[in-house]
Amino acid sequence: MESELERQQKIDEAKKREKRLRERLEREEAENKLRIEKERAEQERRERAMETPKDALHRLYKPIFDSLWDMEFECLGGVNPFRTVIDAQNCAAMGAPDYCEVIKKPMNLTYIQTKVNNKSYETLQEFLEDVDLIVRNALLYNHHPDSPYNIAAKAFRKQFKKLAKPLVQSLTKGITATNKE
Repeated sequence: MESELERQQKIDEAKKREKRLRERLEREEAENKLRIEKERAEQERRERAMETPKDALHRLYKPIFDSLWDMEFECLGGVNPFRTVIDAQNCAAMGAPDYCEVIKKPMNLTYIQTKVNNKSYETLQEFLEDVDLIVRNALLYNHHPDSPYNIAAKAFRKQFKKLAKPLVQSLTKGITATNKE
């Protein structure tokens, strides 16, 4: 029969083997994660290398658009009125019969969505101007400061500026740095 000491030595050896195995598995797992991250980064780099200028531009403005589309306004019962198309055919039915007399160039997130989905924007400025036009139209038509649409337009503008500012600043810094070289 084995002595108590021999049995304890075998247990200790088994524990050491188990520890080495666990360490090897952890090391292999970490190496696999690193390899997967490198492969993912390389894949993204290859995709970006193949991306067209419109694709690159789309990647910049799409998150801004998505955030604006998802906005809901408590002052309007949780609705986003800037998704609604108001034009000459439906302005009376929408409760704004004189809308097309006041607003010469209607703009809404649904129009912008079509351009975003089709990657129709040639420049970031075009996208920014369309969103700004939504705000200007809403404030012009709903000029009374207590109007819920005026309040919503101001909140929309605030969120838009918050989203666009870092992008515009980063692009401006890039241009400034390039011009200094």
